[in-house]
Amino acid sequence: MSRKRAAVLAAVAMLAALVAWVPGAFGAQASGFDTRFVDLPARDGVLLRTMVMEPKSPGPHPLAIVISAWGGGVTQNTVPAVNLANKGYTVLAYGTRGFAESGGEVQVAGPLDLTDVSDVIDWGLANTESDPNRIGVAGVSYGAGIGVLASGTDPRIKAVASMSGWSDLVRSLSTENTRHSLTALVLHLSGKQNGRLSFESDQMLAGIYDPNLTDAQDEVIKAWAQPRSPITRVAEINRNHPATLMIQTWSETVFEPGQMADLYTQLTGPKRLEILPGDHAATESGGLLGLPSGVWTSVYRWFDAHVAGTDTAIAAEAPVQVVPRPGTNKVEPAGDWAAVQGQRQQKLYLGAKPAGMFGGDAPLLPSAPAAAWKTEVNANKDTLANGGIPLATYSLEALSGNPPTAMLQVLDRSSGGMWNGPRAASKQKIRGYITAHLVVSPPKAQGTVVAYVYDVDQFGTGKLINYSPYTWRGATPGAPLPLDLRFTPTAYNLAAGHRLALVVDSKDALFIDKNTDGGKLGFLSSPADPSWIDVPFAG
Repeated sequence: MSRKRAAVLAAVAMLAALVAWVPGAFGAQASGFDTRFVDLPARDGVLLRTMVMEPKSPGPHPLAIVISAWGGGVTQNTVPAVNLANKGYTVLAYGTRGFAESGGEVQVAGPLDLTDVSDVIDWGLANTESDPNRIGVAGVSYGAGIGVLASGTDPRIKAVASMSGWSDLVRSLSTENTRHSLTALVLHLSGKQNGRLSFESDQMLAGIYDPNLTDAQDEVIKAWAQPRSPITRVAEINRNHPATLMIQTWSETVFEPGQMADLYTQLTGPKRLEILPGDHAATESGGLLGLPSGVWTSVYRWFDAHVAGTDTAIAAEAPVQVVPRPGTNKVEPAGDWAAVQGQRQQKLYLGAKPAGMFGGDAPLLPSAPAAAWKTEVNANKDTLANGGIPLATYSLEALSGNPPTAMLQVLDRSSGGMWNGPRAASKQKIRGYITAHLVVSPPKAQGTVVAYVYDVDQFGTGKLINYSPYTWRGATPGAPLPLDLRFTPTAYNLAAGHRLALVVDSKDALFIDKNTDGGKLGFLSSPADPSWIDVPFAG
């Protein structure tokens, strides 16, 4: 079995386990509210299976709309629905169209998904004792994205809570012209397994991981994804002025955290951003199972402050809350996203590999080398450096506190370059966006590299801090080609005695690469155009 196929099966299995879990309807026996299930009609006649929890106390009550995640059904959000109902909210938790018990076809946050939110609100106001001036929407993943989009189309939404959502679907599907094939494959297969994809949705998702996709077809997919991106609807969202809570993870392999930080920066209403260690839906899944959950606690507090108006304490806290990696639960509050960024940039220059079989790895230097150098590796060859399995690798990190590791001592140096930095004399706090400038000598007119930044201990074992791909087209084979990479933001503590390492190869199962058979990929540097990596440190 290929590594890619094994990764797909593992990721689909994990996603299926998350969305297929069906808790008992224990909320029906709770003394404070009544529970019933209805087939709620959307405006086009599609029936949305909805779990209704309504307090027995006199209304009107604040109204909480909870939207299911990708592949989920009506009972997926039973635990948070019960918790909200026990706090005095009328709760309508519904399954999105095309999945599980709901009718229709999956539109991937299309126009009908947004009008569905408004139709659910309409039904709730007409059929329950709910307050039209106190309405909030919450969701995980797919439900999160739909909720944020709907806050721009329905001014009645006073607050929205987004967990593992997205702001830019185009950016989620591709980085530096490199399509996220494995993530798209997982979404497509799980969508077909758990729902009924529309013809358009089926074609778009399948196209993302098609290695033969043309540039014209790629542009069609981007045009389809753009209106499904909240970042393109900031003006509408700001006009409605909802209070927006966004909770994301540092190692998110579906919707990387930088795009949510960009959305946070542009929003003008009340807002809060939390970023934690882990992967897509990992930090909130425990709350869906009834386990203690800081993520869902933030959602309840956000609704209490901005929907019910019963407890506004969270509004007085620092609006940005980040938890660094690895293995720490210490929250670092900040007044804004800019304050999270490291204020001390350290540029490390890629040095030449020492001569001889036992010369060791190339260094990362504090100043640019005085002489030009070049080293070559086999192109279109993978190494043990990789970004992990979507939904699995970093979900384990969320549980264990340990980032994915690689035995860099046995890295295939003939197929990947490696540069080691100096050992840290004390703990170093990496905060923000690592960037790199790499000069390569491509073997063909088109190709791909993937760069990885590791935390390497005294024994040569690396913990993965971050990774980023880059694909070029139209290059002159053999000629210097400068590439500028910007990694996704991170908060990572490098321990004393550890060092940073940069590894660059040309393949990763996460991505569709544009490499062709054979040839040598060169890495080079010159006094006129040195290669470097720039790391932001706090303090």
